[in-house]
Amino acid sequence: MPGAGDIPANVAFVGIAPGRFGGDRTGVPFLGDRSGTILRAMIAGAGIDRVFITNVVRCNPRDAGGRNRDPDRSEIANCRSHLRAELRLVRPHVVACLGRMAWRELGGDPASFDPPHAGLHRVAGLTIFPMYHPAYIVRGAYPAADWARDFARLRRLTARRRDGDSQA
Repeated sequence: MPGAGDIPANVAFVGIAPGRFGGDRTGVPFLGDRSGTILRAMIAGAGIDRVFITNVVRCNPRDAGGRNRDPDRSEIANCRSHLRAELRLVRPHVVACLGRMAWRELGGDPASFDPPHAGLHRVAGLTIFPMYHPAYIVRGAYPAADWARDFARLRRLTARRRDGDSQA
């Protein structure tokens, strides 16, 4: 499944894979499940506009029991060119990496994946920003109020980046 949203975009949100109850069913990333509901609510609540949402891989990887699982290296490699082409087309000011896997795939230093203290990082022609994946918030591993604060920080940094302040 391809990504969906505004082209060009101020922010491209990159998750891991379509969820079996969300994007895999609806055909739209982060739509129809709890992760999508909270992600879209946070985007709206922060006032972030011109948004594109996609995933590292295009298909829902499932385990033997039919549950979501993380994509393996070959699945990521199979979809890598699609994600790169999509980001070239979308031309986002900032790419918000939803989770450590998206962060790693887009070139973020694993040691610098620290969403509560995040800043913008420039890697391979992209400006990336680490964020926790919405499923992490849904599970209660990170408070929704703190995640809302992270979205407000993203909005401020994106506005500075869009207005030409490369020190954002």
